[in-house]
Amino acid sequence: MILVVAAVTYFCDMQGLSPAGNSPRLRDHVEDQQLQNAPIISIIDDDESMRCAIKSLVTSLGLDAHTFASAEAFLQSPHLDHTSCVISDLQMPGLNGVDLQKSLLAQGRRIPIIFVTAFPEERLRASALAAGALGFLGKPFESETLIKLIDKAIETGRKT
Repeated sequence: MILVVAAVTYFCDMQGLSPAGNSPRLRDHVEDQQLQNAPIISIIDDDESMRCAIKSLVTSLGLDAHTFASAEAFLQSPHLDHTSCVISDLQMPGLNGVDLQKSLLAQGRRIPIIFVTAFPEERLRASALAAGALGFLGKPFESETLIKLIDKAIETGRKT
């Protein structure tokens, strides 16, 4: 029985329907309106699977998420001025997370940053936090920890 319910739910989701029979156009319209007003979270990581996983988590919270394979791509994006929070890998080819943070600060941008890294060195953590990073998480990390930091970033943005 569980498999049948899961299959129906999956099929409905893929078709834009809900088991309750809601119109896909109505649901899409409501979701579009919610996303237009939702804070934008920019996710920067050279690992595609990590970008997708974090984006899935962020969108499940009702937030708008945009992903970037590099810091340079983010800095050139039209979403830069509207980003409420950056979630960035620390070590990436090209501009790394710390360099991204320095670049944003040099431009006068005070976007809350949450770093995620597979190499959580204490020296880098202390440096990133001293420069204003909101969080510094070692991979793998608990989803709840990231969610709390995202909430804090959005709240910080509302106060400024």
